[in-house]
Amino acid sequence: MEHIVAIVGRPNVGKSALFNALAGRDISLVFDRPGTTRDRLVISARWEKHPVTLIDTGGIGVEDREGFGEAIAREVDLALAAATEIIFVVDAREGLTPLDQTVSRLLRKSQRPVFVAANKVDSEKQANLDGEFTRLGFKGVFPVSAAHRRGLEQLRSAIISGWGEPEERAETPRPARPTRLAIVGRPNVGKSSLINALISEPRAIVSPVAGTTRDAIDISYTWKGQPFLFIDTAGMRQERRLQDELERAMTGRTAHTINRADVCILVIDAMTGVSMQDKKIAGLIQEAHAPCMIVINKWDLAREMGDASRSREREYYESVRRDMFFLSYAPVLFLSAKTGERIDGLLKTVATIAKNRTFRFQTGPLNRVISRAMERYAPPLVRGRRFKVLYAAQQAPKDEARETPTLQFFVNHPSLLTPAYERYLDLQLREHFDLIGCPIKFVLRGRTTEAREKSRSELKAPAGPKRRSASR
Repeated sequence: MEHIVAIVGRPNVGKSALFNALAGRDISLVFDRPGTTRDRLVISARWEKHPVTLIDTGGIGVEDREGFGEAIAREVDLALAAATEIIFVVDAREGLTPLDQTVSRLLRKSQRPVFVAANKVDSEKQANLDGEFTRLGFKGVFPVSAAHRRGLEQLRSAIISGWGEPEERAETPRPARPTRLAIVGRPNVGKSSLINALISEPRAIVSPVAGTTRDAIDISYTWKGQPFLFIDTAGMRQERRLQDELERAMTGRTAHTINRADVCILVIDAMTGVSMQDKKIAGLIQEAHAPCMIVINKWDLAREMGDASRSREREYYESVRRDMFFLSYAPVLFLSAKTGERIDGLLKTVATIAKNRTFRFQTGPLNRVISRAMERYAPPLVRGRRFKVLYAAQQAPKDEARETPTLQFFVNHPSLLTPAYERYLDLQLREHFDLIGCPIKFVLRGRTTEAREKSRSELKAPAGPKRRSASR
């Protein structure tokens, strides 16, 4: 039997902190402010050999002037409908509140086993703070401290006690690891709407209010037998416009998501075009050596304004290419998350990019392409010397979970390779090898007494956005 444990409660009682503690890793964004969590967060874990799915939810009864209360309540209802057990989180320091009693009446209607976690019992001196919650009449009250990992084993054991012995699992082939897709961009460009359109389900909360999504939300989906994990992220504002520490934390989580994604989908608003912040987000993608595609969303609105003709689309495409020249490998797709226009094209392109991540260069053809490219256009003189590639081969991936094609060049001297000539070699390789959406990372080994590697970050950056990365 699959066990699904939903964590619920009123706002700011520590549900997300408890979710992280029970999952064994920091997944949900924790911040001392009511209403921080809005969407459902789901994670798989194992408790004493029992597989379990944990669901974090938004606060029930949140006072949200931006109008998210109804959407959060809907997400909580969906979590309760799926749950086999419920953890009702309360604040032991504040005691039993009228809103706690309202939540308890809602949970009784669910007809699921309910375990009360009296949170914020951080020391033995506070051990008696949980007493008044026994009158709620649920399965039991467990004093815990999510922040200090106190009382978690007792809570887990009480929940597991009704599950019986874990079923013996037959040896089955390990399922294919899903391709992780990070949907990133500025606030209110349509990232959550795009995910909902892709999976044909209102999974992520959508609102015209900028900053609706506050955490990185993982959503599983299978398309034509291929598993994907969509990661919806908070919109990234400019540093100077970050209003408080919560927004800074949201931005930090998004940057981390870029680093753990297999493919990044950078969403740009067709009505506003490429902004400086879009370029900065693209720079983070470049720095992470992440495969990428660029999506121009809300193209239906541009059409309604009479500004979406084929010639205009071509002009827009060329403008994006100029502004995002450092992501020249990323394909550009025009679509509408609202109407579903060209949505299938996005998944087809992503599948191609995911396949290109594992591309293998044949050593012979690789060296011939490089040799002919250098004969056609010789490297420039640098301090009276020219850059030479003596031999090239593909480097074995160090991290298969985040693999991108990496070429090792044995050269006369790494510092002789200029950024412009490196771009030239990159383009020549792409003309002969189909690597759409995927960066090529160069590792240079000099012909010295001690072979040394020198990344492109040590070379002089070209004009334009600051280069933070060695690969392209």
